[in-house]
Amino acid sequence: MWQEPYLWWAAFGFILLIVEMVTGTFFFLAIAVAAFITTFAAWLTQDLFTQWVCFAVAGILSIVLWQQLRHKHKTNTHDAASKLNNRLAHLINRQAVLSEPITNGVGRINIDDSWWKVTGEDLPVGTPVRVTAIHDMTLTVERNS
Repeated sequence: MWQEPYLWWAAFGFILLIVEMVTGTFFFLAIAVAAFITTFAAWLTQDLFTQWVCFAVAGILSIVLWQQLRHKHKTNTHDAASKLNNRLAHLINRQAVLSEPITNGVGRINIDDSWWKVTGEDLPVGTPVRVTAIHDMTLTVERNS
């Protein structure tokens, strides 16, 4: 029964699927796809060189395809949890009143019982502003119109 090479390739593919379930990297899934494609090739031909070439080409193609799909998926992902570990992201678009004037591009505001250093155009005390960006622990503000 195990003298047929396609059975070895199928078993190798299933072993790679088990390894993928343990690691969760998707790398072994791409190689398992190549093993299953080689299973079909081994069913068609008994030549070991052809099988290994098929496995190598299918492995490279599946990894390249996986990298392209992964990159495409990452650039289009904007879910609610994407700012989960960015505690300051909730301050963007918040409105506040300047507690100290912005002079020479630097001032201070009070948001949620915390004092924040702000940068922006020079504005007097009491000017309503909106937070537009955050750089390190400094908020960039603009006049709220």
